[in-house]
Amino acid sequence: MASSKIVFLNGASSSGKTAIAHALQRAMEEFYVHTGIDHFLERVPLRFHAVSDGAEPATPYGVLWVMPAGQPPVTELRLGPAGIRLVSGMYGAVAGLASAGNNVIVDDVIFDPAVLREALRALEGFNVLFVGVRCPLDLVRERELARSDRMRGLAEAQHEIVHAHGVYDLEVDTSVSTAMDCAMLIKQRLGGGTSPTAFEVLRRSLGDQR
Repeated sequence: MASSKIVFLNGASSSGKTAIAHALQRAMEEFYVHTGIDHFLERVPLRFHAVSDGAEPATPYGVLWVMPAGQPPVTELRLGPAGIRLVSGMYGAVAGLASAGNNVIVDDVIFDPAVLREALRALEGFNVLFVGVRCPLDLVRERELARSDRMRGLAEAQHEIVHAHGVYDLEVDTSVSTAMDCAMLIKQRLGGGTSPTAFEVLRRSLGDQR
């Protein structure tokens, strides 16, 4: 197993993952590279994204933003083949960073079972601490409205599905803990001497379903 550590933060949009990632970078003695899905989606052409009312034909190629009214709120995201390739490449990049000796914080939203499968495949053999970042729906809605860089409805559309797999090494709740409090819990778990197991449990579980 590679000696580098990967902290994988998973939660809905506006749940507080990025703030935790920045706090964890400050809290850890070792250096951690922070990356995630937003960094990659910012670097694709606009045509990678498409909008649909969700009715047929609504087959995505990159990312399909489903808006029944033709405008926000968003009710669903769908990935097409280019979207899957992007996600696969992102996790491959994380694996490459870790293979080179870098510790990595992944800031992600697992809104599709295919995304989870890509993460499990690409990061097999690495020391991955899988952290669920939770926050009540009312609060993520409030945070989303207060931000200028988020599509309305996105947090609600992701709120339940991101945690549907149900297995983590650690869970934090940003409605009751500050970003630094969450970071310190993660730091404590990393230093606890117990290897993370969530990814391996999920590999076995998903393997049984095939």
